[in-house]
Amino acid sequence: MTDMGAVYGAVGAVGGALIGAGAAVLGPLLVQRGSSREQKEAEARRRAGEQVERIVQIRSTGRAWQDTLERTVQDLEAGRPVDIDRFDETIGGLEREAAAAAYAAAVDGMWVGLGPAEEDYSPGLVLELLSAGTGQVRAAILRLQSGDVGDDERREVCAGLADAVASARSARAQLNARLAGRVERILGQTMRRL
Repeated sequence: MTDMGAVYGAVGAVGGALIGAGAAVLGPLLVQRGSSREQKEAEARRRAGEQVERIVQIRSTGRAWQDTLERTVQDLEAGRPVDIDRFDETIGGLEREAAAAAYAAAVDGMWVGLGPAEEDYSPGLVLELLSAGTGQVRAAILRLQSGDVGDDERREVCAGLADAVASARSARAQLNARLAGRVERILGQTMRRL
């Protein structure tokens, strides 16, 4: 019986050693695996945040460009002088920001630049319409501030400008709806309008 006690003791010691060795190896592996998962989740959250920031940049630069055109048209309608150099400087900066935002979004596989339409809509249409509206507003500034324009002609020119700006606004609304959908997909939740 004493020999069996020694055997049981030896088997217990070897079993305990194996369990201890397994825990020493598997424990850190499981911890590393868990931290690796946390790192991947943190990286995914960071990338999602960057994508949302790029979308916000597209929306905000488009909005600033649209607002600048609308305010300029309002000034022209009111007969207020518009500084063409300041207009060019402001719009030039907004055009560059919009282009940079569009190219940055391409990193995420989202093309907002000029391109073919799908289902009667092209994301590039917004940039085309804003650019066309800018050209029309600029030409109107030069024309209306020449001093040889009557009130009827001013109203006619400004009505045409308002139509061009309204077309850009409509295209922006379509783009914004698509961008909001993209943000919802990125974040995995539905956004509520405040």
